[in-house]
Amino acid sequence: MITYHITPYTSVHQQIAFNEFEEALLYAALRYSMQRLIAMGVVSEQHATEALQKSLQVCLLAAINTKQHFKEIYVFDATLGIVYTDWLMSKKGFNLWLMQCPVLNQQIANWLWQLS
Repeated sequence: MITYHITPYTSVHQQIAFNEFEEALLYAALRYSMQRLIAMGVVSEQHATEALQKSLQVCLLAAINTKQHFKEIYVFDATLGIVYTDWLMSKKGFNLWLMQCPVLNQQIANWLWQLS
């Protein structure tokens, strides 16, 4: 009896397109901006960075892919003529960031209450 095997074949071009599509899907889920929170006066840059580092560490310890929830981007501010780093977060990433935030104010307290 002859047995036939199906060998899947994908070209490199198709794989690149698939990777770009996957990246676009992940990017679309990142709706929260750390710099926007700092600009709103919710937290200082130092506290935001501390919460981000702890959040990334939690993801790594829990074996969760950080690329699905956090993405570092570079933003050019034309008025100041500088490039600064911002972090985009998914809803889960933002919730984790909130839980790791070292300061507590009314706005953060309201967000934390909505998590429960």
